[in-house]
Amino acid sequence: MKLAKVFGLIFSIVLFLLLNSFDKRYLQPSVPVLNSNWSNIVFGIDNDESVAQLQLKYITVDNDGDIQHFLTSAPTPIDALIENGYSVSNMNRVITTSPLNVLTNNAYIIIQTYRTTLEDITIAVPFERITQGNSLCQTLSKKIVAQQGVLGVMTQTFKKTYQGGDLVASEIINQNILKTPVKEIVILEGPDDDPSEVPQIGYNCPYWESYIDNNVTANDEEKQWLKFTMRWESGCNAESNKNSYYKGLFQWDPCLWYEQFPNDNIFDGKAQIKRTLEKLRKGARPQYMWPAVYKKYVAKYGELSWLK
Repeated sequence: MKLAKVFGLIFSIVLFLLLNSFDKRYLQPSVPVLNSNWSNIVFGIDNDESVAQLQLKYITVDNDGDIQHFLTSAPTPIDALIENGYSVSNMNRVITTSPLNVLTNNAYIIIQTYRTTLEDITIAVPFERITQGNSLCQTLSKKIVAQQGVLGVMTQTFKKTYQGGDLVASEIINQNILKTPVKEIVILEGPDDDPSEVPQIGYNCPYWESYIDNNVTANDEEKQWLKFTMRWESGCNAESNKNSYYKGLFQWDPCLWYEQFPNDNIFDGKAQIKRTLEKLRKGARPQYMWPAVYKKYVAKYGELSWLK
């Protein structure tokens, strides 16, 4: 029993000495896990800029509303699109938050696709309206349709360009008339007297004043008013046609003239003197029919006696 205790003690001492003398270098790594040349081992290059280009970027692609997200090492936005299967051609427009020559992280790339279509439509071609004849008063005229107008027919081919679902351009590239329109011809019948139909006397106050003095039955006051009014209204020109509406020696309204005197030529000076004197004697108010000139007359001669 004492011998067993002695052997146990000796074994413990030997074991202690062996453990104490063990080489501790085997308990820790003798070299680093990755040495300083690890990038060369992994990438095969030793250039910091090239390594940076191989870093992955997160991008978002909006292809006409279809939004997808990708991780890519492409150097530019266009390369990133092609790498991920997108078609990039002259029918696409690329908009990106990243410069086009270098792809940045978190770039948002929009692809707008253009498409063209050809569309044929049939339209009516309007016909031309031709009016034949003249009239000094439209309200007293009649329009007679001598030939009915007929619409034509034409086809047009449109080239339309869409960006996504939006129409951005449209142009006519061809048109073909299938049926030629037929003109409408209207005959205008109404008062159409012309200055050339009466003697050409022109601006001639002595002539017309002499005519009033020698050929018109009227008192001195009436003759004075007639001569004064025609001088200021037309310059004593019975063929006066310069005004777009008023005509003749006393510048009558054609509609008013032909409504009352349909058979008298408005450019006939003798007829205008006769009819004007008749209107005056029947109660026509010169201040309403010839307001500007009558104002001048009153300023020079006073009110007409029968109007006082």
